Amino acid sequence: MSDHSQPPMKNDGNHHPLQHLWEMVDQFFDERPLKNMMETLDEYFQQTFSHAYIPVDIRETKDEFAIIVHLPDVKRNQILLQFADDHLQLVIQNNETIEAEDEQHHLYQHRRVRQHIVRTIPLPYRVSEKEVKASWQNGKLVIRLPQKRKYIDIE
Repeated sequence: MSDHSQPPMKNDGNHHPLQHLWEMVDQFFDERPLKNMMETLDEYFQQTFSHAYIPVDIRETKDEFAIIVHLPDVKRNQILLQFADDHLQLVIQNNETIEAEDEQHHLYQHRRVRQHIVRTIPLPYRVSEKEVKASWQNGKLVIRLPQKRKYIDIE
């Protein structure tokens, strides 16, 4: 392929015909108002979708079945765990108001954050509500069920 059919690429040397255009584009995106808007959009998407996926690990032993839910940025009071005999429903609710002031105590940012995330976790077998134990520590929700499966020792 010839060089004329290739798209223009930015390079480090000043001898490229479009170098001045690249510099103008860089300068445009580095301007403070636009940069603030881009940072705000980045923050919005990060906050909106960062908790959309709730990672869960399953550990099974002869004695118990454990579900470990990783929620590093969630507070205990934001978690609601609902029980049904064949599944658990984990609900994360976050309603907060964020305000920022400058040195003269003028409010320059007021934002409300509302998040509602649900994950349904199927249980491997039916259990009663009394058998389900849940604990919260260091950003991990651990749900324990007694083991009801029978394991046969192999000799």
